Amino acid sequence: MKRLLLALALTLPAGLLGAADYGQPIDAAIAPVPLAQVLADPDTYQDQTVAVSGRIAKVCQKKGCWIMLTDGDAAARVMTGHEYFLPKDASGEAVAIGTLSAKVMDQKQAEHMTQDGGDGAAPIAAGSTEWRLLASSIRVLPAATEGANK
Repeated sequence: MKRLLLALALTLPAGLLGAADYGQPIDAAIAPVPLAQVLADPDTYQDQTVAVSGRIAKVCQKKGCWIMLTDGDAAARVMTGHEYFLPKDASGEAVAIGTLSAKVMDQKQAEHMTQDGGDGAAPIAAGSTEWRLLASSIRVLPAATEGANK
């Protein structure tokens, strides 16, 4: 059901579902793949354009230039390349389209990302590797409201 909703969200204009698009227009022909599936076999997707779906776990609190996307235990930092910015309070499900790569963090980058994560951000260790998606587009899907009478 979740995959059907994500596919529907990519095919309808963003305004119809209350979704918010950032970056380049989203190509409806690209079907999103759950982030956990992508990271279970990253060699298949690495250095390729891929649409991944997941939940926004954190947003850059300095400018909104990245989000941490999660799907179960899988996580990737989705970067905007400072081409566009997301609201610092963005939350919920998202679909990001971009190129997947592995990034080894040096000390300066680790400190920078930790700082930009805001209060309570877990420190990132220098030398750690994280998955990154340089995203041309991000669609933030509207939060499901249970029991709303509107």
